[in-house]
Amino acid sequence: MESAISDSCQKARFLAAATPHSGDWLLALPVTSYGLRLRDEAVRVAVALRLGCSVCVAHTCRCGALVDAQGIHGSVCKHVPSRTARHQAINDVIACVITAAGIPVTKEPVGLAGLDGKRRDGLTLIPWQGGKPLTWDVTVVSTLADSYLHSTSHCAGSTAETASDRKETKYSFLPPDFIF
Repeated sequence: MESAISDSCQKARFLAAATPHSGDWLLALPVTSYGLRLRDEAVRVAVALRLGCSVCVAHTCRCGALVDAQGIHGSVCKHVPSRTARHQAINDVIACVITAAGIPVTKEPVGLAGLDGKRRDGLTLIPWQGGKPLTWDVTVVSTLADSYLHSTSHCAGSTAETASDRKETKYSFLPPDFIF
C-alpha cells in the first residue's frame, strides 16, 4: 500500500511540475513590502518538495501520524501551528495588494457569516465590479493529501478545481449583491 501511495505521489509531482506555469513562482520578484519575499529556508523546502527530496528527519507528528523525510504531512496536518499562519499570510497579501490598488478592504467582515458561522476572509468596501463589492475566502489545499492524491496523479490542477467547486457551493447562499 505504501508503495502505491509513493508511486501516486511521484506521478502527481511530475504531472504538476510539467504543467505550464508551474515554475513561475521561481521567476517572481521578491517584493518585501507586499510580503512576497521567501526566506532562504522556505526556498530550500519549496525546491526540495518540488524535486521530491528529503526536507526533514522522519519523526512522529503531534497528531500521532508518522512524518516521512519528505515532510508532506506538514502541509496536510490540521495540528501543525503553521497552518493558521499560512492562511493569514495569504489573506494579508490579498488585502495588501487590493489596498495598494486604492481599494479599501476589511478583513473578516461582520455580517457575512456562512452557515458554519465563520466569516469570510475579506470584503472590498467599495464596489469591485458591476456595483458589487468583492468578497473572498482563502483556501489552501495540498495536492499530495491522501484525499486528493488519486485525482492529482491523473490530472494536473484537479485539486484546485475540486477546492474551487467546493468553495463556490459553500458560499452559494451569498446574496447576488456580492462577487465571490
